[in-house]
This record gives sequence, structure tokens and C-alpha cells, in this order.
Amino acid sequence: MSHDESPLSGVRVIDMTDGVAGGTGRFLAQLGADVILVEPPQGVASRRQEPMYDGHGLRFATAHCNKRGVVIDVTEGQGREELLKLVEGSDIVLESHAPGVLERYDAGPRQMLARNTRLVVASLTNFGQRGPQRDWKASEPVFTAMSAMLTRSGAPGREPLLPPGGIASETAAVHAAFAVLLAYYNAMRTGVGDYVDCAILDLVLQGLDPGFGVGGSATMGQPQINAPHERPDRRMLYPIIACSDGHVRMFIASAKQWRALFGWLGEPSELADPALEQMFSRLMHWDKIQAALADMFKDQTRAEIVRRGTELGIAVASLHTAREVLDSDHVRVRNAFLHTEVAPGLTADIANGYVQIGGRRAGFRRRAPGLGEHTVEVRAESRDGEGGVREAATVDRRRPLSGLRVLDLGVIVVGAETGRLLADQGAEVIKVENRSFLDGLRQFDQPTSCSYTAALGNRGKRSLGVNLRSDSGKDLFKKLVAKSDVVLSNFKPGTLGSLGLGYESLRAVNPRIVCLESSALGSTGPWSNQMGYGPLVRATVGLTELWRHPDSPEAFGDDMTVYPDHSAARVGVAAVMAALIGRQRTGKGCKIELAQMETVFSQLATGYLRESLQPGTLVARGNVGEFDAPSDVFACEGEDAYCAIDINGDDEWIALANVLGRADLADDARFATAAGRVHHRAEIDAVVAQWTAGLSPWEVQSRLQAVGVPAGAAAHVADLLNNPQLKERGQLGLLDQPGFDEQLDVDMGPAVFDNIAAPELRPAPLMGADTRDICHDVLGMSGSEIDALLADGVLETVAE
Repeated sequence: MSHDESPLSGVRVIDMTDGVAGGTGRFLAQLGADVILVEPPQGVASRRQEPMYDGHGLRFATAHCNKRGVVIDVTEGQGREELLKLVEGSDIVLESHAPGVLERYDAGPRQMLARNTRLVVASLTNFGQRGPQRDWKASEPVFTAMSAMLTRSGAPGREPLLPPGGIASETAAVHAAFAVLLAYYNAMRTGVGDYVDCAILDLVLQGLDPGFGVGGSATMGQPQINAPHERPDRRMLYPIIACSDGHVRMFIASAKQWRALFGWLGEPSELADPALEQMFSRLMHWDKIQAALADMFKDQTRAEIVRRGTELGIAVASLHTAREVLDSDHVRVRNAFLHTEVAPGLTADIANGYVQIGGRRAGFRRRAPGLGEHTVEVRAESRDGEGGVREAATVDRRRPLSGLRVLDLGVIVVGAETGRLLADQGAEVIKVENRSFLDGLRQFDQPTSCSYTAALGNRGKRSLGVNLRSDSGKDLFKKLVAKSDVVLSNFKPGTLGSLGLGYESLRAVNPRIVCLESSALGSTGPWSNQMGYGPLVRATVGLTELWRHPDSPEAFGDDMTVYPDHSAARVGVAAVMAALIGRQRTGKGCKIELAQMETVFSQLATGYLRESLQPGTLVARGNVGEFDAPSDVFACEGEDAYCAIDINGDDEWIALANVLGRADLADDARFATAAGRVHHRAEIDAVVAQWTAGLSPWEVQSRLQAVGVPAGAAAHVADLLNNPQLKERGQLGLLDQPGFDEQLDVDMGPAVFDNIAAPELRPAPLMGADTRDICHDVLGMSGSEIDALLADGVLETVAE
């Protein structure tokens, strides 16, 4: 999409980040912001970090595309003043220096805010600006371990398995973008800027696969705090079946789908029991069903199985490889990757953004900048903007989204989370639902109480029961649209249009409406009609094949996870915030289309970029780091006890060797470089494994972090309640939910703000609990009008 049409057109962002945090500025740039990457004279570290190709750092190429680049040395006075002058004419600053570093040069967040009181400054650091773990070192494996995601990943009976690529930190980067845009929207409303303290660990904990967040079928509707140690066998929920050219993954949810599968199998007598129409009964007899499927599929190809399954209405997907995905017609039709210059003189395939806005890609526009490429250009620009020193206005303590009305048609995890994140910040979120097409999160509800998953996913919302398949229900919904700001949905593509409630119809009612339509694989392309359950998305886009113990072609490790649902929800709310900011400028709403598939592509962007240049490199790698050693998940003393240790560089290696009491290893020339340590990995790993075996994960974590070595104990969900860093930062809260004897542990977030309070925790409603109030208070309907629609089945209230 053209820059002027982008929602963040006109917003200037000063980006002093690298590594994990680089993805935040990239996403803001995709949404139209003018992002200026400020580098030191030697350039940021990712320019020189692996994976490298032809002298180019591929992580740099993906994290910093779409940005302009300048060189400023803030360690000397002239550079400091140049930076602060640039800040005066800007709207947002992102920085990822260790706590206190910029302050040493009088160029920290407080100095910036003193020069521009409307500025939003966000610090994106490993563990935040305060707390006992503030100065710890971290990396992708450490974040995954400490967030309790690692202990829920891996094949049954095996060691825990790190998810592939950088999906933990990339999820955090997107979530940080939501926090930043929330603060900027609030600053536009109040005239007062903000300081946003983002901790990557907090954001991974909340956004990757939260232990205290809404779960899907992988959690069986139960609190994950009660899950057994080690990975239980849940492969029967989304079974992976071998076929003639690979594997397929299935999900049989409803009785109707089972009957279709039973017919496909040839109605075998051993599976004729009508009780198998119930999911629980199928799980109890899974061995017989699996044997029948394996026999039927062994001579069929993936394409044949998916085609027939789709015809029968059965959820089934191919397990693709990364190469197959890059070469697929679906990806080409959707323009999900762009073949373009990604570095000076280097052309390759790069992920082309998270979303489409107004039918156009909010994606790749320019390669990452050369060192200082735009320094002269930026210096020549004059931009007063909203900056400059001025007297600060009085801070308005209302919730930042108070006054906004959101109509939430979302279902299951991604649908629930998107609306919940907006409700947390003060939006009036009305969950529009109907018993005939019940949200899957409601399946365990009781007549007088919400289920655990429904409570977590719908906290803070109101519920309107309405039949949108009736003309009166559609008319009522359009009247609500006329009085609302945002509509959220994640139905199968085309569903809203078939109801006469597509974006064009809604825009005719309210030109300012912002619509977010989320789907599994997108609304266009040959895969668009496939059913969109999260595990099937992972299979289709090649993620399941990567999320595997590499020593076994059958040891897939993603059965218990809920990804990319939570991550995609954060993409969605960040895009909605950008659209609301753009609406302030244009007075017009827009349609945002989000495909969960493309969330995965963007979060594995470096791996896919490398695969396009070096085919065969994006493969299952397990827990072993590719570019330095030791980098692995090591067994410790205790039940299901592990710690991730991730050496990156010679100094960390020397520190580790000294903690092990093996200074001789630090002096050994064989281990003096990363390449040497990788070559002799087995010898090093054996020494580390012997040491960790006699210590608890917490002891290993503590001893190594004390000397600056990235290490993270593989926490279980219950362990998070005792994490002192999370307590210090207020990242876990208690929800009073009717129907539960005790308060529910929930996550908070997304960050610690100067001028935005922590989310107000409000209970979730029963289905239809607010129907009367909404119709009366919002639409001005009389009691008799409401009663008539209730009698006709157009409206629904709480079941009596």
C-alpha cells in the first residue's frame, strides 16, 4: 500500500533497538510510520551476527527492513544533542539498551521526555527496568524456558523441545508494538506523552502460549497450572497420520464430522458404536481409529486426502516443509513473500508483512538501510511535528480506550483474545453470540457460570445474544455498527459477506468503522477454504515439520501448544490501534485482513529468508543452537527438571567454564571460538550435562546469571506464581469470577506505563447476560420491543 494511505502515515519513530526489539519498529514501519534506525558508528550488532550470507546479517535484513538509517554517536556531546533534536520533532522513540546505559550519556528516556512532553518513549529490555532480574541476560531459549512454554512443548515421554526459530521474541516484539500504539493513542487524546517499560519476558509469557491465558482444545478446557509434569500424550486431539508422501493432520470435532469420517473409512463394524459420535468416547478408543486411518491413508497422497477431507467437511491438512510452502501457489497468489532486494546487491524472498489494510499489503517497502545511508537526508529535513518543549497538560486517568465501542464476533482463542485485550484497556467490548452457533469456549459453560476458558477469554466484556441469520438480527447489528468503532471477527472467509454483513455493507452504515477480519490461511488463494484450527495452520505452513525432535521423523512436539492464536491476536490489536490512530487523521475507518499463516511467516522471517538463499537450511533443529556451544536444554536434578543454557560469544563461554570449575576449558584453543566450540560440541555438552545433573534448574539459572551467562530454568506454570520479577512488575493478577470458589490467576500487561494503569480485571459474562441492557441503553429500545424480539428468537438472554 502507498505510504500516504497507511494508517501510521505521518508518525515518526526513532528506533534505537536491535535484536529482539527490532521487530517492533519493523511492524510500525509496515503500518506506515517513518521509522529512523539510529546506529552507533560501528553499526548495530545484528549486522555482524549469524546467520550471515555474502557478508550480510540476515537477522538485520529482516528486523530493520522498511526503516531509514542514520549514524549518531550518543557517547559524545554533539551526537547527544543531535539525537535530542531529532526527538523534538518525533512522536515515538524505541530503545533497547540495557537499563541505565542511555542515562549515562544524558540521553535517556527522561531527558527525551523533557524535550518533548507529547513523546512516547518505550524501553524494550529483557526483564524490564526494575526488579531482581533486571540485569539478567536472555535469549530465545531463555525466554521460552522462563515463560513456562518450554515444559509444554515436546513429544510425550521426551525432553522438552524448544519451538523453532524466534517465535517467542517475535511475538514479544509485536505485543510491544501494541503497547506503544496504545500509549501513543492515549497521548493523542490527552496531550501528554508516556514512558513505556516493556519486558520481553512479560510479553512472551502473555503472548506466546500463556499459562494463565485462554487455552484451546490442547488444554482440554482446564487450568494449565493443574497440568501434569512432563508432556502428556494428547496426540489423539490433532492426530498426525502417515501417508504415501508424508503426513497429514486431522481434527474431528463434531458428531457430523465423525459420521463423515466413518463413511470415508467404509463404515467398519468395529467403529460402528454410536457412542463414538462423542469426542470423549473417540479419545478412549483412539487406537482403533488410528489403525483404521493409517491403513486407509498409507497409499494416498497428502493432496488426495486433503481434497477428499475438504469435500466431506473434515478438518485435515498436509504437513508441508518450508520449501514446499515457499513454492506453493497459495503463497504466490497471496503475495505473502516478496522476491526483492533485501540487502545491497542481494535478492531473495522475504515475508511480506502481517496484515492487509484496505485490500493492500502492509508489508515490505524497502530493504534495511546501509550504515548511515540516510544520515544526510534526515539531517536536511525539518519536522516540528507535535514535539518541542511545552508545558505538560494534566494527565487524564481514564482508561485509554474508554469511550470506544467494539462489536466482538470472535470465537475460540484468537477471537477471544483480540477483544479481551481491548476490553482490558477500557473499551466497551460487546460479545455478539448465539446459541445455535456456540463459541467453542462456551462448550463447558454451566447454566449459572462461565467455564474456565470462557472466563479468561471474555473477561471485561458484555454479551449480546442475537441471531444474525434473521433479518431483524442483521438490522439490529447494523444499528449497533452505526454507534460503534470496531468490529472483530474470525469466521471462515466469506461468512460475514454471506450474511450481508461484509465490510462494504458496514461501511455504508458507518464510514468510520474499523473492521478486523482474521482467518487461518487468508481469504484468497487455493488453501483459503480449508478449516482453520491452529494445529492445522501450523501443519499447513510448515511449522509442525520444524517443531519436531530431529532424531525422529515421527516425534512432533507441538501437540499441547496454542500457537499462533495468541500471537495473531496481538498482531490484530496492534493493527486496530494503528487504524484508530489513522482515523484521527482521515476521519475514515478501514478493513484489516489478518491471516494467521502470515503471522508465522513474519515471525520466522529470518529462517525463510535464509531458506530462499540456502535451500535446506530451514529444518528441524531441536534444542541445539546452530552457531555457538553449549546451547541446549540440559537435564537437572528433579522431576521434569531442565535448564536452557545459551552461550553467545567468547566472554560468556569463559564465564561458564569458570563456574563449572574448568578454567582449563577456557584456556583450551579448541574452544576459543564459536566455530571451534560448535565443532567440539559433544565434548562440551557432556561436561555441562554432568554439572547440571546435580543441581536444580533454579540453582543452574542463578549461578550462571550471576556471571552474565544466559540461562533459564524451564518453569512449569505453577512456578510463575513465585517468580520475583513478575511479582515486582505486577504481571500476574487475580480475577473474581462468579461461579468459582477462588479467584483465578490471570496475566496482566502488556507493559508498565507512567500514565496508564494496569488493566482493570472485570468478570466475563454468561451468554446473553447483557442483551436487555445493550438494547435499551445503546439502541434505545423499549421493553416491549425487546420482549417481542426475544419471543421471536431474534434475541437471547441468559438461559433460565
